[in-house]
Amino acid sequence: MEGSKQHPGSELDLERVQILYDNVRAAYIGVSSAIALLYFITYSYATPALANLWLLCVAIANIPRLWLSLSFARHSRAGRIAAADAGAWDRYMAIASVIAYAGFVAVIFLPFGEQAELGVTLCAYSFMVLATGGVLVLGTSYMQMVAFLSLVMFSVIIRFVMFQQTLFYILAAILCFGYVRLLIHTRMHNRVLVENIALKIENRESALIDPLTRLGNRRRLAVHMEVMLPAAQRSGDPFCVMLLDIDYFKQFNDTQGHSAGDELLVKVAEALRHSSREQDLVVRYGGEEFLAVLPRTTLHDARAIAERMLNRVRETTSVTISAGLAEYHREATFEALVTRADEALYAAKDAGRDRCMLAQ
Repeated sequence: MEGSKQHPGSELDLERVQILYDNVRAAYIGVSSAIALLYFITYSYATPALANLWLLCVAIANIPRLWLSLSFARHSRAGRIAAADAGAWDRYMAIASVIAYAGFVAVIFLPFGEQAELGVTLCAYSFMVLATGGVLVLGTSYMQMVAFLSLVMFSVIIRFVMFQQTLFYILAAILCFGYVRLLIHTRMHNRVLVENIALKIENRESALIDPLTRLGNRRRLAVHMEVMLPAAQRSGDPFCVMLLDIDYFKQFNDTQGHSAGDELLVKVAEALRHSSREQDLVVRYGGEEFLAVLPRTTLHDARAIAERMLNRVRETTSVTISAGLAEYHREATFEALVTRADEALYAAKDAGRDRCMLAQ
């Protein structure tokens, strides 16, 4: 369940991968400039035909990466990327990036003819400049930083060794040492970035979580709906809202005391958390009232989830709860949807409590 059942590491991964994809899209201008520079070097020190052939290969090699970036952005806008998917998106980008990097570094192995030393040296210098920017762009993914640095550095090292000259042997040895140092520093850089992301999430979540039940609060709900509502309007996917209220909570509080009432709220929250799904959001809406947002869910399926929640509360606490369900229609506002769910909740109370009623 989003905001409660979800493991903190999953949310950290999602935030990290989101930053990675944002950085990759933003870096296309820099990558294009680097490609233009290397094209000029190849055109000047090899042949125009080889330069054009390499440029074509680079363009083809970057297609998977570009498509993946656009696909991630589209899915993200539609709210279809869950925290559990972050690792897969990271791996997809790593594979696509390796293909792109391979096409990129192939330029250094082109035959530069009589001016090979100068052409390769200029390419190597361009690679080192690009590597600096690459570490910053890929900083949130250590896997991709290692892949990028390894391809760039080893392509230069191998090409230098191929010259079989003392000067280039020395340069290759220096680059090997530099590669090891870079791996150490990039690991530290990645750790600092991830720790900063974790701190950002912790600070953000502390303002969005009810301190007693550890469920989301109304602010968390507002933030969630700012993303989900436009996504549902674009996609046409159904979703439902469920309002739940503890039956006879006031009497329980009066007879058992406020401390017992707080303990009961925690137990009910735990029951709702464990009986919801990974993609659902359950918040404490106020007092003894809770609200659940059920994405990509029809009214029929939502009722089954509601019955599971009611059963869980019966089994794990000494009280019952009532629920009201309403399904979103594209022309309605979220406030109108909550009002309809509230009316269904009152109908459940009037019908005897401990039940779920559907909004008309």
